[in-house]
Amino acid sequence: MTRTSWRRDPFRRQTTEHNAGLIMDALDRMFRRLVQTIRTEYPQYLTIPIAVDELHHTILPYRRHRQALGLETNQDYEITLLELLSGSRGYMIVDDRMRDRLVKIVASPNPDPAALHEFASERVALSPDALNLLEAADAAGRHSTGATRSIDHAAPPSQTARCQYCEAVLPSGRLVTFCPHCGQNVTLVNCSACGAELESGWRFCTTCGRATGGPS
Repeated sequence: MTRTSWRRDPFRRQTTEHNAGLIMDALDRMFRRLVQTIRTEYPQYLTIPIAVDELHHTILPYRRHRQALGLETNQDYEITLLELLSGSRGYMIVDDRMRDRLVKIVASPNPDPAALHEFASERVALSPDALNLLEAADAAGRHSTGATRSIDHAAPPSQTARCQYCEAVLPSGRLVTFCPHCGQNVTLVNCSACGAELESGWRFCTTCGRATGGPS
């Protein structure tokens, strides 16, 4: 990093509201997806800084996570990534110089994604405060789901389906294509090998041929 001073986003109340699930937009989905991916594949980055280039191209590449992020174009993805890396909502801890530069870029009428290359070697870190808020929101959601299950005896726990994007409980007893909570298409998943989009029930990836683990 070029500088050693770090500061957190001052808008703590806004961060709390977003993590509590009152609002869900592209930035929230990107941070949630980043945390999920780091927890399952790169757990070392829960506590140590990450190079921007690695986050961009290895941990959260657009092609692999496009469906989960709900972003239609690579440009939308890069602009949202710029916003995340600017320290918006206190999701990331970032270097002051990079923060100030990206805040100006994101606020401009036509944000320039080239800044991702400018700061490729910089390092950022997940905010412990944001992680704690996300975990608390997830725990509250699980608690709420558990309370509902104890009352609704007609729906066994084993039959409860969750959205793979926002982890909310999906309606039971009907065909669900789009999540009523975040609007994502829940019939699509990503190939674990190449990241291509797959439809529910497919046994093999149409791009790389890898077995999906779907029903035979």
